[in-house]
Amino acid sequence: MIEWFVDVEDTARLHVAAVLDGRVKSERLFAFATPYNWTDIVDILRKAFPVNSSIPQPPENEPRDLSQVGPSVRAESLIKEFWGRDGWTSLEESILGGTGDLEGFRG
Repeated sequence: MIEWFVDVEDTARLHVAAVLDGRVKSERLFAFATPYNWTDIVDILRKAFPVNSSIPQPPENEPRDLSQVGPSVRAESLIKEFWGRDGWTSLEESILGGTGDLEGFRG
């Protein structure tokens, strides 16, 4: 599976920035942070929860999307300008933020 990722909080930030910024008019803002695949997710989970034996093996020879999404640069610039962030939230930060409270997930 080849997908693109964006954190839900970045999506919310982008919506707010688009409403507040008078320069944004009739634009499509593309919220694409980074491509990912299941291997990336498995690697992040194994690093964060090394004793959890229920994390599966990553798929073998999984493809990666190498395309560039140019319009996402405009959206990322709004995230930086309005929220003082360096850019999009990383896949790792988003996954760990969503699994941090899962006691049983620690293994």
